[in-house]
Amino acid sequence: MKNQERGLNGLISTAVRPRTLTKREIEVVQLVAQGCKNREVAEKLGIKTKTVETHRSNIMNKLAFRNVAQLIRYAIQKGLVPIEIE
Repeated sequence: MKNQERGLNGLISTAVRPRTLTKREIEVVQLVAQGCKNREVAEKLGIKTKTVETHRSNIMNKLAFRNVAQLIRYAIQKGLVPIEIE
């Protein structure tokens, strides 16, 4: 079967596909990668801090990241934040 595996109990599951981020999640990634804290992100986007925390949790789950370093690396690789070389 193409891109499918036979799972337990005879169930068929499709291969894991990368999940895309929403526009708001990308904005949160950009601000986090720039060093903003949740409160600062909330102020800049006009949302509550709890909403930022939810976005960050969703982002980390979608991308299967375990820490912020992985998130920042992702942001740089995707060109979401500029790299400043002094």
